[in-house]
Amino acid sequence: MPRYRLIFDGHYRPGLSPQDAQQRLAALFKVAPGEISTLFSTAPVILKENLTYDEALRDKTDFEATGALCRLEPQSSLSTSAKKIFAHGHMGRSRPQGQTSDDGERRYGLLHPYVMAFFSRSFYADVAAHWRGRAFVHLLVILLLAATAYTRHFQGLIDTFVTQEAPAIIAQIPRITITDGTVHVSVSEPYTIREPDSDRVFAVIDTTGQITSFKQTNALMLLTASRLAVRLGPEDIRIVDLSPIDTLQIDQAAVSQWLADIQAWSPFIIFPLALGFSFIFRSLQALLYGGLGVALAGLLKTPIAYGAAVSVAIMAMTPVLLLDAVLMLAHIDLPLWGLLGFLLAVGYLAFGIRSALRPA
Repeated sequence: MPRYRLIFDGHYRPGLSPQDAQQRLAALFKVAPGEISTLFSTAPVILKENLTYDEALRDKTDFEATGALCRLEPQSSLSTSAKKIFAHGHMGRSRPQGQTSDDGERRYGLLHPYVMAFFSRSFYADVAAHWRGRAFVHLLVILLLAATAYTRHFQGLIDTFVTQEAPAIIAQIPRITITDGTVHVSVSEPYTIREPDSDRVFAVIDTTGQITSFKQTNALMLLTASRLAVRLGPEDIRIVDLSPIDTLQIDQAAVSQWLADIQAWSPFIIFPLALGFSFIFRSLQALLYGGLGVALAGLLKTPIAYGAAVSVAIMAMTPVLLLDAVLMLAHIDLPLWGLLGFLLAVGYLAFGIRSALRPA
């Protein structure tokens, strides 16, 4: 397999002063600024060697996060001048923060975050140095567990409705026939269906035109001669046009069967939806928190690679995800939990970044 070296030629990004570049590099390599000045005066200098292509790209990204620039080249084509300077230098043995050393080994596995993400500085330091893509594997695993908790929670709500609340409502449903998009019922209208426990109006059926909108009723559903309106929220109303329906009969037996089908199939619908949407959302959240982690490391005058900060961010989210799943399974509704969860995740992010920069 080809091996690569990283070479520093003394260049840095436009707009960055040599003093700022040297200070950032000194923080990166944990040496005195005076030692870093030799990098600029004796360039080109070998930073690291004997790297795979992926390792070289990752280390190049970490190094250039300071504003200094380096180049990657195959080890076999290394220039003679760089070899001579490497023979007199020591920078090839240094390791930036949040980057795996050549002889470093990962200390923790995929089972450790569920406990150690709550308190361990050494765990967060190991995550920053070694986890990279493995952190997203952990995110997927923990979201599988969370999606299972969400599915059980909502399945419980559906079961409660179907077995305890729905029968009394279904008993009030008249026979409804829809022919060529027009609704027909055999009861006196307007016809009202109520929730037995609260006496709240659940649905109104009126094909006579006396009630045509939710402005005239506080019902959750309104069936008129040609459409069905459903109130999902105070300002969220959905209208279903019935004109495409040629023939349809609705009675108590049909509604009971529909609810039974929903009850049986809901886990197979809820689980993939919960997992898919939560993985997309939490991944974007981790990327955002990773940016916050890089900014925090900058305030601490010790740069950290963005990939390492994202890995730390995923672990910082772990306690919140676990607590959220436990609260849902226990049917505990904490006030302002969304805000509290955000503050907790940011707190763990700060803890994790500081741990990565100053490993225990």
